[in-house]
Amino acid sequence: MKKTLLLAFSCGIVLTTAAQNCSDIFISEYVEGTYNNKAIELYNPTANPIVLDGQYSMGRDRDGAGVPMLLGITGTIQPYGVRVFTLDKRDPLGVGQEVPIDSALQAVTDTFVNPVYVQTNSPMYFNGDDAFVLVKGGNTILDIIGKIGEDPGSGWWVPGDPNTRWWTTDNTLIRKPSIQLGVTANPDVFDPSLEWDSLPSNTYDSLGFHRCACGIVGVFEHTAPSFSMFPNPMSDGQFAIRASQELAAITILSTSGQQIFQTKMAYATQFANITLPEAAPGIYFVEVLFADGRRMTQKVYYR
Repeated sequence: MKKTLLLAFSCGIVLTTAAQNCSDIFISEYVEGTYNNKAIELYNPTANPIVLDGQYSMGRDRDGAGVPMLLGITGTIQPYGVRVFTLDKRDPLGVGQEVPIDSALQAVTDTFVNPVYVQTNSPMYFNGDDAFVLVKGGNTILDIIGKIGEDPGSGWWVPGDPNTRWWTTDNTLIRKPSIQLGVTANPDVFDPSLEWDSLPSNTYDSLGFHRCACGIVGVFEHTAPSFSMFPNPMSDGQFAIRASQELAAITILSTSGQQIFQTKMAYATQFANITLPEAAPGIYFVEVLFADGRRMTQKVYYR
């Protein structure tokens, strides 16, 4: 399997079938936290259960080696459901390389994997400078985080970002709701902001479910609304909202439920620039009211 993947990437091609939206599993969340807090969430965007056993594998490309270490995975992902895989470090007395993962991460894990570290076989011991790959049938690439064959240093960042903040190191990444399939070709340049929202280190409260436009295929005749916020986290109290449908109002609440901001759209728009009014750093809930009456809430982080 490793030789097949190496040949594919060395030739500049990926052995894959034509990718279609909502047709196969992809990575919906990536947790690269402190110590051993490593997790990958896989999402099933189809209307049928998907059995992983014997068909799917995933793992890291250690330090840009160009040959991903792959781990066979098992279990079943229900329609529009997820499965969370976490590094198997649960000994409460563990020290050094055996430090246990956070109890909150253990609580949302479906499958614990790769308990023993071996340099040549450590698929789940990824750090921010390791690309991560999801494979089907041994040679079909379903998804990639990062760029295989590249060592970005301390991690990948947004190209041209003057803050040069690592996105793939000590962060949780959540796939944007608009994304309906994985990255099936090794990118020339990996820009994490195109498909991912970035949350602070050791954030686990979004594991166990995933919001995706695929989830309404065959249920509603119209597309479910969605919105994204950027930057997220923010550092100066300012961020932008981009929605898939027209906005009617935006409300921002503190974690205690106190309303700190609200605005109603004076004209039809799918965009808004927001400045938090003298808000302290922390977590806030952004509730969007769409023009058709539906609502959606997401968290925004103010560092």
